[in-house]
Amino acid sequence: MMRVRLQDVRGTAVPAARQTPPLRTGWAVAIAAVLAAGSACAAFLAGANVGALVGQGTGLPGGVLAALCVLAVLAGLIGRAVSARVRSTEAWSAGRFVEARVEAAHARHHAFTAVGAGGFLLPCLAIVTFVTINDAVVYKTFLRGDVILASLLDVTKAFGVNVSIAVGAQVLSMLIGLLLAIGRSLQGSSFALVRAFCIAYVDIFRSLPAIVIIYLVCFGVPLMGIPVISDGQPMLYAIVALSLTYAAYNGEQIRAGLQGIHRSQVSAALSLGIPPSAVLRLIVLPQAMRRIAGPLLGNFIALQKDTALVNIVGIVDAFTQAKIYSANYYNLSSVTVVCILFIAITIPQTRLVDYLVARADSKEGR
Repeated sequence: MMRVRLQDVRGTAVPAARQTPPLRTGWAVAIAAVLAAGSACAAFLAGANVGALVGQGTGLPGGVLAALCVLAVLAGLIGRAVSARVRSTEAWSAGRFVEARVEAAHARHHAFTAVGAGGFLLPCLAIVTFVTINDAVVYKTFLRGDVILASLLDVTKAFGVNVSIAVGAQVLSMLIGLLLAIGRSLQGSSFALVRAFCIAYVDIFRSLPAIVIIYLVCFGVPLMGIPVISDGQPMLYAIVALSLTYAAYNGEQIRAGLQGIHRSQVSAALSLGIPPSAVLRLIVLPQAMRRIAGPLLGNFIALQKDTALVNIVGIVDAFTQAKIYSANYYNLSSVTVVCILFIAITIPQTRLVDYLVARADSKEGR
C-alpha cells in the first residue's frame, strides 16, 4: 500500500518517520495491571492480618476492604490511560495529529503514574504484611513499645559515646588525610620517598577492615606497656584506630580536590610572587574543600556507622547498651532504638551531602 505524504504548514513534505502514530502505552498499562494485581493481593493480606490483630476474627473484611481500595486507585489510573490511548487512536485515524499526540502524552502520563503508584504500594504493603504476619511476631520481636521506652534513655545516653568517637575521629582523620594528600601531591624526585610512604599508607589502610584496626589498636597498645602511650582510655584508642582507617579515605578525597584545581591558577599566583605555601593555603585548599565537602561528609557518615564496632573492645556504646536490654528482655526492640538514632542523625547529613553536591555542580555550570 502506498503511504500518503503529509504536508506541513509550510507546504514541504513531512518525513516518513513523523507520519507514524504516537508511541503506544500498552506495555506500561500491562505492567501497571500486574502491579495492581500484586498490590491488591498484598493489601488483602495486610488488611486481613491487621484486622485479625484488632479483633475481627480472621480479618477477612479488612483484607477485602484494603484490596478494593487499592484496586480502585490503580484501576482508575489505568482506566484513564486506556481512555486517553483510545482517544489518541481515534484522533490519529481522523487526521487530527496534534490532538492524537496530546492524548498519547496523557496516556503515557497516566500509565506511568499507575506504574509508579503500583511500584510504591506493592513493597509498602508487602512490608506491612511481613510485619503483621503470624500474629505480628515481627512487630513483637523488633518493635515492642514497652521495651523501646524502657531502653530509650540509656541507649540514647550511650549513643553520645558514638557521637563523641565519630567527631574526634573525623577531626583527626581530616588532619592526617590532609598531610597524606599534600604528601602525594608533592612534585619532583626530592619527594619521591614521601610520595611512596603516602601511597603505601593509603593502600594498606584502605585494604584493612576497620574492625581489625580497632582490635589491634585498642588491645595491642595497652599490651605494649609503653609509658604514657599504653596508659590511655579505650575510647581514645578507638578514636585513633578509626582515624588511621578513615585518614586514607579522606586523604584520597582531598587529593582529588587538589588535583581538580587547574594548574593555571597556581602558575598565575606564583607569577605574582605569592609564596607556594600561601598559594596552597589561600587559593588551592579553599576551592578544593568546597568541591569535596559532599564526599567528605559522606565519609563522615560512614565513620559514624563504624563507631558501632567499638563494642568489641568493651566500650559501652549505644549498641552495647542495647544488647544488655535485649538479653534482659529477650527481645530486640532495644536494638531498633539504635537503628532509629543512627537514622535520625544520618538522613539529615545525607540530604546535606546532596545539597552540597548540587550546589557545587551548579556553580561549575554542570
